[in-house]
Amino acid sequence: MKWSLRLGRFLGIDVFLHITFLLFVGLVWYMTRASGLGTVGFMLAMFTCVVLHEYGHALTARRFGISTRDITLLPMGGLARLERMPSEPWQELLVAIAGPAVNIVIAAVLWIVCLALGLDPFHKVDHVVEGRSNFFATLLWWNLAMVAFNMLPAFPMDGGRVLRSLLAMKLPYNKATQIAATIGKVMALIFAWYAIFRVGNPILILVAFFVWSGATYEAEEAEHRTMLHGVKVRDAMISDFRRVSPDDDIRTVAQLILQGWQADFPVVMDDRVVGMVTRRDVADALSRGSGVTVAQVMREVVHECSADEPLEGVLDRIREFDLPMMPVTADGGIIGLVTPENTGEFVVFRRAIAARMT
Repeated sequence: MKWSLRLGRFLGIDVFLHITFLLFVGLVWYMTRASGLGTVGFMLAMFTCVVLHEYGHALTARRFGISTRDITLLPMGGLARLERMPSEPWQELLVAIAGPAVNIVIAAVLWIVCLALGLDPFHKVDHVVEGRSNFFATLLWWNLAMVAFNMLPAFPMDGGRVLRSLLAMKLPYNKATQIAATIGKVMALIFAWYAIFRVGNPILILVAFFVWSGATYEAEEAEHRTMLHGVKVRDAMISDFRRVSPDDDIRTVAQLILQGWQADFPVVMDDRVVGMVTRRDVADALSRGSGVTVAQVMREVVHECSADEPLEGVLDRIREFDLPMMPVTADGGIIGLVTPENTGEFVVFRRAIAARMT
């Protein structure tokens, strides 16, 4: 994600900090400054809770064989980018509730700490809101607030995914998503109305926009998957394409890009795919001067598919390995390409046909 700083890699997952997260940190500092909680220590504690919340999602998804690309901390919380969503509703349910469950565990531990220190975190709750409470009590309530916010039944919060997974146990996935997305949009409108006409809170307006955008994206993604249900690779693959050889000069590939529609090419030798070269690879090679061949810059790790595979599964693999395309092979030779762009066109045409038939 743009404007993000890499903080490190933990348990095999890269963690990034979006610079807008600093706005959220500033808001928390402002709310807690009266009691002296607006310190580096409290910020680090808050930061740690958000990261642990996202690792709850990521590690639970890993139990179902789903990897996580990365975790990014945003003003509205964290975002764990899973390679794909679980195929079973009950799996999505467990992944969704894992994050809030982590915050509940943290809150329980903090409650025990408060009792050990002779503090009652539930006494004078208004002091917590005003930033005049104890460090541990404030962090406890902040974790509970995270649970309450994330469990709102609206995409892209965890509660929206919980609602969708419960509905999907009885309804088709697309229908369940549409219902959950509609509820999310209604809640977004309520947030916006309350923020504008009642409290004048710009943060709540940002939340409303965040919820509306997330609900819209989830609805579109579910419709996209519905349109691809039962579709084979051969139905949407590109069969008219160009290929290059490992011995080709990179300037030849640049000319192919300029003269046609294709930006990424399979590298073929003796009708066997041995790699791929992308527009970015070509640009980087041209900056190195003349005499550079495709073999010197191509990506040698090749993921292939067959024409009879489900297209949806191939697209999941393309996203998982962050590929611009995937060659379609038969009897050891290449017969086509699968690209996200061409698949998108296929969905547009299929949607138009479905609309005409209804």
